[in-house]
Amino acid sequence: MTKKLLFIDNTAHHLYTQRHLYSTFANLGYSVVLCCPNDSKYFYRLEHEGYKCVPITIDGKSFNLLKNIILIWQVYRIFKTHMPDLVCSFTIKPNLFSALACKLLKIQVLPNITGLGHVFVKKGIVQHIITRLYKYAFANLSYIIFQNKDDWQEFIKLKILSTNTQVILVPGSGVDLAEFYYIPLSNRKEITFLYAGRLLWDKGIGELIDAFRSISKQYPMVKLHFIGDYFFANPSAISEEQMKLWQDELGIIYHGMVDNVPDYIAASDCVILPSYREGMPRSLLEASSMGRPIITVNSAGCKDVVEDGVTGFMAKVRDVDSLVLAMQKLINLPFADRVQLGLNGRHKMEREFDQKIVIGKYLTMVNQLL
Repeated sequence: MTKKLLFIDNTAHHLYTQRHLYSTFANLGYSVVLCCPNDSKYFYRLEHEGYKCVPITIDGKSFNLLKNIILIWQVYRIFKTHMPDLVCSFTIKPNLFSALACKLLKIQVLPNITGLGHVFVKKGIVQHIITRLYKYAFANLSYIIFQNKDDWQEFIKLKILSTNTQVILVPGSGVDLAEFYYIPLSNRKEITFLYAGRLLWDKGIGELIDAFRSISKQYPMVKLHFIGDYFFANPSAISEEQMKLWQDELGIIYHGMVDNVPDYIAASDCVILPSYREGMPRSLLEASSMGRPIITVNSAGCKDVVEDGVTGFMAKVRDVDSLVLAMQKLINLPFADRVQLGLNGRHKMEREFDQKIVIGKYLTMVNQLL
C-alpha cells in the first residue's frame, strides 16, 4: 500500500521553498498532500505542479483563544479526512497543532523547528503558554528536527524535550547549489548591500536602517536594496508607510516580492541580515552559495552561517555601531579580498549546507518511522 505524507506550513510561499523535500518523496512513489493557506500565488503554483493542496486559515499574529481552537479543529478535520501515515510540519503553529491533532488520531508527526519566533524574542506570558503547549504536544515524539543548536538548547532549558525523543540537527533547509551557483563579483565603484526576507522589525531592519543612515553619509556610492514581502500577520510587521518613508529619506530601493532571487543576489556585493533570531537564514545560505560576502549578527541561527573574517563579517545583535563597523570593513576591503570571502562562503556551503544533506536525513527518518 502506498504511504501518504502530509506536509503542513503557515504560508504557501514557505512550503513552496520546501519542494526539494516533498518532491523527493513524490518521486519515490509516496502519496504527498500539502496543507497551507491559499495565497492565490504559490498555492496555485503547487497545484499546477500536480500536488494535492488543502487550504487552511492560519493567523500567525493572533493569540486569540477562540481563533486558535478553531485552527486546531481545522487541523484535526484535515488530518482525519486524509489520514496520512506521517505529518511533516514546519513553523510554530503547524508544529504545535499538528502534534496535538496527531496525538488524538494516532498519526506519526515529524516537526521541524524552523525558528522559535516572535514570542521567544519578546519573552513574557505568551512564551510561558507556548512552552506549556510544546511540552504537552511534543511529549513522546520519536524525532524532532532543529535547524540550530541554540533552539535545541532552549528546548532543553525549558524542559520541553522527552528523554526518548531523538533530536536531529539539519543545516536549515539547505541550499540548492545548482540553482544558486557561483557567480564572480563585479569590480565596480558602487557597493550594493541586499536585504532579502520578510519585512519585520525582529529581522533587525530598524538597526540596518540606522546603520545605513550613517554609512550613506560617509560613502555616497553605497546602495541598500530590499527584496521580500510585508508580513502583516506577524506582530513584528513593518508597515508599507514606514518603508516608503525610508525610501524617501535614504533612497533605499525596495523591489517587493520577487521570483528571481538569484538575479538580485548576483547584482549585489554583500547580503546583510541583522536578525534577532533565526532557525537557519535561507538568504545567507543562498548568498554564500553564489559567492557573495555576508554580514550578519551573533544571534541564534545567524552566527552558524558566517565565519567572521572568512566568509563575511559578524556584528553584535541589536547594535547599530557594530553593524556600521561591519559594513565599513566590507566597503573598505580590497576587491580581491571581497572575492575571496565569497569563494570561502561557496566552499562552506558545499561542505556543510548542501540541501542533499537535509533530504538524506529526512529519508532516513521517514524510513524508520514508517
